[in-house]
Amino acid sequence: MKKRLVYFLFLLLCLLDCSAQNHDHVWLFGYGSGPISTEWGGTVFDFNKNPPLLSYKYNEMNFDQTGSSICDSIGNLQLFTNGVSVYNKEYNMMQNGNYLSPGPYWNGHFQDGFRLPQGVMSIPHLDGSNRYFVLHADMQYPMNGLGYHTKNFYYSIVDMDLEGGNGKVVEKNKLIMVDTLEPGKITAVKHGNGRDWWVVVRERASGIFHKALVTPSGIKVVDSDTTAYSIPSDGLGQAVFSPDGSIYATMNGISIADGQFIDIFMFDRCSGELTELMQIHYNDQAFSAGIAISPNSRYLYVSSFNNLYQYDLQAADIEASKAVIHYDGFLTDDMYQLTTQFFMAQLAPDGKIYICTVNGTQYLHVIHQPNLPYPDCMVEQHGIHLPTYNAMTMPNFPNYRLGPLDGSPCDTLGLDNQPIAKFRYDQDTSDYLSVQFTDLSYYEPTEWAWDFGDNSNSSESNPTHEFPSDGTYEVCLTVSNQYDTSTFCRTIIIGTGISATHEASSQQIVSVFPNPAQSATNFRIGEGYLPRQAMLTLRTTTGQVVHTQRLTPGWSVVGLEGIAPGLYFWEVKDDKRVLGTGKLIVVE
Repeated sequence: MKKRLVYFLFLLLCLLDCSAQNHDHVWLFGYGSGPISTEWGGTVFDFNKNPPLLSYKYNEMNFDQTGSSICDSIGNLQLFTNGVSVYNKEYNMMQNGNYLSPGPYWNGHFQDGFRLPQGVMSIPHLDGSNRYFVLHADMQYPMNGLGYHTKNFYYSIVDMDLEGGNGKVVEKNKLIMVDTLEPGKITAVKHGNGRDWWVVVRERASGIFHKALVTPSGIKVVDSDTTAYSIPSDGLGQAVFSPDGSIYATMNGISIADGQFIDIFMFDRCSGELTELMQIHYNDQAFSAGIAISPNSRYLYVSSFNNLYQYDLQAADIEASKAVIHYDGFLTDDMYQLTTQFFMAQLAPDGKIYICTVNGTQYLHVIHQPNLPYPDCMVEQHGIHLPTYNAMTMPNFPNYRLGPLDGSPCDTLGLDNQPIAKFRYDQDTSDYLSVQFTDLSYYEPTEWAWDFGDNSNSSESNPTHEFPSDGTYEVCLTVSNQYDTSTFCRTIIIGTGISATHEASSQQIVSVFPNPAQSATNFRIGEGYLPRQAMLTLRTTTGQVVHTQRLTPGWSVVGLEGIAPGLYFWEVKDDKRVLGTGKLIVVE
């Protein structure tokens, strides 16, 4: 009887935990924190808000390409790491959190963090406790004819119930395997039972892939696959699973002689077997490349310095489906005049793909509609201006919101894909009453029912809706499948139809960050408000207009080049209605 009760409680915990998996909702960037200049330090990118919130946070941890963070299931930050050390949610070094992945490379980079794309990843422990696995790899310098490579692949365990809820590293640098591995490229995907995790790493200059399985009992190496793809590779880049877990893609090959490749495999979430699909040759001689796959698992994006490539994984000829987006030549408008080519990519909880730059800049690129073919995917280069400089870092996350393969041989735990409804919306800037809704629901919904709050409905998964007039509307999405139904609602205010609550707090509709600012800043039109045509006016203390710009919902980058240092007054109006006013300090 006692065993049955324990199993029932464990199963209940699993079912409850599946309801919300917001482990990737807080991203950390930045390096070189200091008490004097806020341009150097920590950036927090919080996806618990729509649009996500950007903020500055003094943070002694430096990032240099390697980064990972993890939240609890409802989106509260628990820990973050740069591959060298582990910090807690208070942004302090965690107890016993130092000296990850020891060795000569650590000795040379312990102050800056590892320079290793996808060198670390965090996933929840599966034993029902408030613990987390940190998966991390060391970096070995070129030796004995080998390029940069990984020798030791480790895990560490953090217990967040210790040290007053600030956590402690209770197991550290525990070996998963020792081999000559490709550097970094740590990635994982849910097992077909909906609970366990597959972790895949590749031998360097080899077609051999090693797999470890994470279960409630721990981590163990279980299998290896040998494939025909064995082009030697010294390249630092990314590997990724598609959101549905059916495809594994990895960057491979960087020499001029061998060219650049993306190896693509089909992946069996039950057995962990990799089956060769194809090798894409794109040959643009970039020494590294980022990879991301669209939320619908259809489009593969390769971010390779001067070019961003899109491939249709459902095309009859995948390689021939290539669309190319060229780097637009944008240079940072600060004293450094740095290029902002494409580097590492990551699919975010808001269904967009964000791409960092190849230099330490304050910019991210954004793919707003990655589920659509180019040009409808809407690539916005340097579309996000971070409050601090970012050293080519992109946090590394798996898809935490992937359920079981219902009805498969490995669907053995009694877990079902009970759908969770979620969506975002984007206003058409040429027609302010037209709104594109993007479904972000997970756990395999099969039916969608939209109520737009104006007596109209839709059963499409991603509808575009024309509202009849300005006003306040409660938009609800109900998703369902054979197991369950879920409803999610958002209040949307269009144009001048501001409710009494928003009227009383209209100053909060618009915010500016960072402030003080140097070469650029961001103006944010807050969640729920879609303007007719919001206009920013920036004036000197004597009333002279120095800048005007239209603002769109969410974040708008406002360039400050040519504007002299000093104090300015800003005002944002939407059809004569003042949405916000304030002061902006421009510094040298």
